Amino acid sequence: MRIPETKIDEIRSASDIVDVISSYVSLKKRGKNFLGLCPFHKEKTPSFNVSPDKQMYHCFGCGVGGNAFTFVMELEKVSFIEAVRTLADRAGIALPTEGGDTTQATENEGLYNVCRLAGLHFHENLMSTVEGKLALEYFHHRGFADETIRKFGLGYSMNSWDDLLKHAQAKGIDTTILEKAGLVIRREDNSGLYDRFRGRAMFPIFSPSGRPIGFGARKMREDDPVPGKYINSPETPVYIKSQNLYGLFHAKDAIREKENAILVEGYADLISVFQAGIENIIASSGTALTEEQILLIGRYAKNITLVYDADSAGSKATMRGVDMIIENGLEVKVAELPAGEDPDSFVRKHGGKEFQKLLDGAVTFLDFKARSFQQQGLLETPEGQTRAVRSIVETIARMSDELKRNFYIKSVGEKYGIYETVLFREMEKLIGKGGARAQRGERRPSPTMGPPEVQRQEETTPATVPLPATERDLIKLMLEHGDDMVGFVFSHIGPEMFSHPRGRDVIKRIRACAESGRSWDAAALLNEIDEPDLRRFITDITFNKYEVSRGWAEFGTVLEEADPVVIAEHCILIMRRQELDRMLEENQRRMKDAAARGEHLREYMEQHQTLLREKKELETIGSPGKKSLA
Repeated sequence: MRIPETKIDEIRSASDIVDVISSYVSLKKRGKNFLGLCPFHKEKTPSFNVSPDKQMYHCFGCGVGGNAFTFVMELEKVSFIEAVRTLADRAGIALPTEGGDTTQATENEGLYNVCRLAGLHFHENLMSTVEGKLALEYFHHRGFADETIRKFGLGYSMNSWDDLLKHAQAKGIDTTILEKAGLVIRREDNSGLYDRFRGRAMFPIFSPSGRPIGFGARKMREDDPVPGKYINSPETPVYIKSQNLYGLFHAKDAIREKENAILVEGYADLISVFQAGIENIIASSGTALTEEQILLIGRYAKNITLVYDADSAGSKATMRGVDMIIENGLEVKVAELPAGEDPDSFVRKHGGKEFQKLLDGAVTFLDFKARSFQQQGLLETPEGQTRAVRSIVETIARMSDELKRNFYIKSVGEKYGIYETVLFREMEKLIGKGGARAQRGERRPSPTMGPPEVQRQEETTPATVPLPATERDLIKLMLEHGDDMVGFVFSHIGPEMFSHPRGRDVIKRIRACAESGRSWDAAALLNEIDEPDLRRFITDITFNKYEVSRGWAEFGTVLEEADPVVIAEHCILIMRRQELDRMLEENQRRMKDAAARGEHLREYMEQHQTLLREKKELETIGSPGKKSLA
């Protein structure tokens, strides 16, 4: 389907970029712009800037940049058309459904679509079939209200080898995309496909933006031949387990509001607590907590409360989680459940208020580790005490904040009666061995994080061809001030005056926009650019300050505060003078060669005088108190 430019402009106007990106990233106002942690690479210090004035974003850490459409494209890994659809749905704008060209959906879009189709089918099975009543009764028995079942999209997979397969085929879905989404499995003899999920209660897994990407399936029958109480979707291009958290779509607003994320393990645990009124809760879906998941939480809040049960396996897993959270610069507390309880059973027995009291009583990692070691009996012997204290110091060594490390070392010394100097020596040894990755500086982006264009940045950026400051500033002026500035610049210099290859590409696109007669700006220009490197190039120019200001000091003027025409004039004069200098140098070289050949030099000498006069004329233009180009 081809979407008219007017409709795209309408959607762009209705999609404030701060609102759009705030759905994915926690932003805080800094001057005119908003700042947050970049969702496209790992960082602990925010360098991701969003400009409401420009309706653009730019990361000064990894260089990625663009507008609302490109943000959705890069984060969701979808095409421009699908990003337009997403923002249109968000803004409540109807798109045309007939006429125009048909656009082939990308594989990722196909995966999103088929997961949505499956989720709706499973929910319909649950609510409308006789067989589905078994699962519905199970959900009701767990205390889930119908509104909660609807909100989380819970469903049921029929106890059939091909129920979903037939449903999808009736909708015209290619079985290849069903297999890639992990919804069907190929038979060992390659004779056909069958449904992965059969006779199970279904828990859809959503992306942070609310798109179904996978499923968890809970066993309903004792005679189910598939082992395991739960089976889950395999990893796909849109569902990478280490980078997703169950319930984040439903919880992210509450997490931002409370500035804290409560982390539990299972689907039912999360839903029970959420229904009890504690909505800032997410789940790791039974997998070990990963660094990518911690960084994902960090986009929304800096504080995490881990809820764990008292068995030894849960304690060990929580200790590993505590260390990883601290290592990645977030604050962590631990809430311990009574023996034999999980969040689901606790809330059903005692209610949401008691669970909140348990959360309010969460302890620091220092107290949690000390309590855990005491329960294990490690604090009863000198050897055990040594092991316990060393473990605590290892966790402290993971902190990047030196001042915070010092305070915690002081607390450990007071708690266990150990000289601080001894603890500091132990910590320094750990840091020296690489115990705190924070001491080694920021990590490079993981191969699994962010759009591919960010990972290839060092390979594709022509770092050997620097962009001259004057060219950068003129491009920035034309991007910011539109047609009038474009006309002014090119009335005094031609496109051939721009030496940088990528700069010339941008100039070509700017002139095309200006000559078309339609309205445009930098954010709109990005919609026409497929090359990620060129988008980064433009946003980098737009978000940075004017560079030639260093040379303006002699006039006693702050260039950032000068009239745009004055800035443009200054850059044009510099470029014209540089061009004249090159022409003078070339003429002198040719004159020297001509003299060596015994030729007449009059023509070269006249050319030299003409160039000198032009250069002298330029020296009377542009500076304060002198005549202007305008």
